[in-house]
Amino acid sequence: MRFIFILALMLLSYVGANVYLFARGFQSLPWTGARAVFAVLFVFAAVSLIAGFLLEDSLPATLVSVVQHVGGTWLMLLIYLVPCVLIIDLIRLGDKLLHFLPDAVRSNPATVFFGIFAATIAVVVAGAVKFNNPSVTRVEIPTNKQIAKVPSIVVASDLHLGYTIGAGKLRDFVRLINSRNPDVVLLCGDVVDRSARPLESEEMLSLLREIKAPGGVYAVFGNHEYYGDRDRNAKLLEKAGIVLLRDSAVQLTGDIQLVGREDRSNRERKALSEIMQGVDRGVDRDKFVILLDHQPHDLDEARREGVDLQFSGHTHYGQIWPLSLITEAIYEKPYGYLKKGETQYFVTSGLGLWGAWLRIGTCSEIVVPEIVVNNSIKQ
Repeated sequence: MRFIFILALMLLSYVGANVYLFARGFQSLPWTGARAVFAVLFVFAAVSLIAGFLLEDSLPATLVSVVQHVGGTWLMLLIYLVPCVLIIDLIRLGDKLLHFLPDAVRSNPATVFFGIFAATIAVVVAGAVKFNNPSVTRVEIPTNKQIAKVPSIVVASDLHLGYTIGAGKLRDFVRLINSRNPDVVLLCGDVVDRSARPLESEEMLSLLREIKAPGGVYAVFGNHEYYGDRDRNAKLLEKAGIVLLRDSAVQLTGDIQLVGREDRSNRERKALSEIMQGVDRGVDRDKFVILLDHQPHDLDEARREGVDLQFSGHTHYGQIWPLSLITEAIYEKPYGYLKKGETQYFVTSGLGLWGAWLRIGTCSEIVVPEIVVNNSIKQ
């Protein structure tokens, strides 16, 4: 019931924002022809977001990709456009009382409205450039535990492979990961956006197989794998040569144990204490334990269970500012490095993203942890 209420609230907010923005733009245009063009383009952009989700497995994959790109980008535009236009309306309301605006501004509402629109487009272009130039984030992980040979590790999260992030962008992701020559690659969930269909139609599985990691590619589910057919998504990842950890553990090296949890959206997932009991049977607690848990909730759970290092994703750090401020309010650590007791954490903003190819005030990244042992730890 709570989910339905939240979904209904989001839908009403989206419709309300579009109605308000459409009305203000339409009123700003004095010419019939311009209004007609504006109405057609506006309605197409506004409807694309909903149509892209409802019809994603019915329409041709290429068309769905276009519609979802348009819809996702439009949603991000609304986040900037609506407050800006609202502020302008408040200023105009104040001008009616105090008459402080120049006549040129007062008599040209279309120029003001579309000036705001053009400025927002410029911000979006900058965000697209940011997304298309992902970062390599290095983080030092000191430990007193003995590790005979530390593997080189690359961590990536939230690829969101699907209609929005397809084969072309995945090729860039694989190239970036391989450029680090990793022994092991860890994927922290939301590898698949929702539907398995694009992975099959665009042959993205063959691209995933091109990840070069002699020690293996390991992944856990995120919430988005559960938005689609989770069993089908699991089979596709395994077919791509990815070891899927579902409340299970594997021996990564002689001194390192890797534990992977089901996403918390799976209400039947095991408690971490139960999974760690399996770790105890195979490896004693003197070993270095890495945990993959998609959503960074209840971070103290890993500390209580003696995990040495947890990697999470999910938050995207809001993806665009000011949504990053919301993640700051929701999560104890929405992005970056944290240490609690003897347990260290890194929450990545993700390599991919959701909705639109935009990063504003955040970055797309892969994480390269450097596990530093004993007296070689830098002070």
